[in-house]
Amino acid sequence: MSSNIIPSIDILPVEILHRIFDNLDAQTILFSIRPVCRLFRAVVNTYDRYVFDFKFISKSNFHLLCRLINPQNIISLTLRDNEYTLDQIALFISLVRLRQLTRLHSITFFDIEEFQLNMILKRINLNLLTSFSLNIRKHDDRRKKTTLSFLSSIMAQSSLRKVELNMKSDRISNISWPLNCRITCLTINEHIPFDDLCRILSCSPQLHTLILRQNLSIMINKMILPSSFPQLTSLTIEQLNITIDKLESFLSLTPSLVYLKFIGEGSVFDGKRWEQFIQINLSHLDTFEFFINIEMLTGQTREDLELLIEPFRSPFWIEYKKWFIACEFSMDPPYRIQIYSIPICKSVLHYKLDSEKFFISTSSMSLYHDPSILNNIKEINLSLKMPISDAIIQEALKRTSPLFPKVTKLHIDVSMDYRRKNPLASIKFLTSIIDVSQLVEVKLESYCFGKDRKMILFDMMTIIEQSYNLSSLIIHSRLSKYELYPFLDNLCSVIPRRIKHLQIPINRLDQIKIILERCQDLSVVQFAITRSKFSEEVIQWFTQNTIDSTFRRRDECNIIWIGKKTNEISINHKRMKLTDDNQFNS
Repeated sequence: MSSNIIPSIDILPVEILHRIFDNLDAQTILFSIRPVCRLFRAVVNTYDRYVFDFKFISKSNFHLLCRLINPQNIISLTLRDNEYTLDQIALFISLVRLRQLTRLHSITFFDIEEFQLNMILKRINLNLLTSFSLNIRKHDDRRKKTTLSFLSSIMAQSSLRKVELNMKSDRISNISWPLNCRITCLTINEHIPFDDLCRILSCSPQLHTLILRQNLSIMINKMILPSSFPQLTSLTIEQLNITIDKLESFLSLTPSLVYLKFIGEGSVFDGKRWEQFIQINLSHLDTFEFFINIEMLTGQTREDLELLIEPFRSPFWIEYKKWFIACEFSMDPPYRIQIYSIPICKSVLHYKLDSEKFFISTSSMSLYHDPSILNNIKEINLSLKMPISDAIIQEALKRTSPLFPKVTKLHIDVSMDYRRKNPLASIKFLTSIIDVSQLVEVKLESYCFGKDRKMILFDMMTIIEQSYNLSSLIIHSRLSKYELYPFLDNLCSVIPRRIKHLQIPINRLDQIKIILERCQDLSVVQFAITRSKFSEEVIQWFTQNTIDSTFRRRDECNIIWIGKKTNEISINHKRMKLTDDNQFNS
């Protein structure tokens, strides 16, 4: 008689549970799994591969995580100080024993101040680093020498493979690169002299991937061609704005390229010239991606676009390389031709819904019917300056799948009179071009949201209720914020409940209570407030109703990283004078 064995999670090896944890974020592990039972608590307590990265997190939860996680169990650290997490870096420094960060493999700092950078790097172990990313928000020349010493030490680490630098060019240029630097991927976000770039490449024989995000025309303005850099197999240039002659001179130094991508501005893009150059100088090139804007003084016809794209129909492009190209022209000024490889290689796209366009491609794919062309677009800026024509709406409604299927960030700039549109048709139209279930961040912006444009706000609230991943909502009026006030109460009562970051104008204290009671997961709020006296009242309200919130006043906006909420949220209309209208600190 066989015995029945009832499966139990108790018999699973701890290593398997830890492998599952590798695919979860730290908040889920500590706040959802750890409290379940004693077994899970014990398993969590022995887990030692935490990835510390929190963009949307309440201040109280950040405190708790810093207390619960043993610094020795953190292998990846990402810290930031921006509008989503005020003073997160300073708080981390005050809460964590930095010298116990002994097992870090990856470090990323966003918007760090230079003195904070030095304080952290002085205390942590850098010997195991494989990835280092740095964005300095506030430089301090008194600490330049110390910064360069630390960065030079990091570049000398034998384990280091991936580096991204976003800081003043004099900091990058003066790093002492070791003669045999081991990095394989380098991203530079600022322009540096061309000879400094060549020095870095000469010291990095294993550097295969180079990404340049600065103005390339500044960098190579006075370049003297050195020997080539055959170790490079992947090159990305994201602000291309130089003559074709200079670009060819630069590319002639990289004969081993397998992948080439550039985005930027340019003159007429000559397919025949590129075909000849690639055949002679880039014989190993397998992938060629580009997106070029060409400014035109006058309007263009379909025949003009055909002449531009015809060289890309040769056997070299179509049959041998199988590289397909598209060309697009908007008939509204400013006149601009966009010529790009398919699929579009950009992650951010500015798109005019109300503009008529010419579209020509060397592929059989259609921009408006094949979403694979737009699969790489993650962020889109939609401009609504004129009413969308019925023809465009009807064409969009025929679509079986969204035009932009993978967009996570949506920015809509509204300048038209919205009263003339059918709201239901507008909702269907937007959902036909964007998969709203994928949205994480939404920004609605206008010069002013008066009565004629308030409809779009409430239409969007209906739409983004389907955005189950939505974390951030921004409602921004560039000029007359007071025009929102008459319907602000109704707007506050329909804000999506799940958001963690909110920017919105307010004009009364009770609106804060409505928002906080509705949005229980809210960690950061930005209240657009023009009156300094009311700004003081808002800060006082949070001081009375939360514990240890962080405040900052910037550009007529109160930014609050919300601390622990007290049990009873009350509305106190007593007005109190604070001493500083510009900076508030907890």
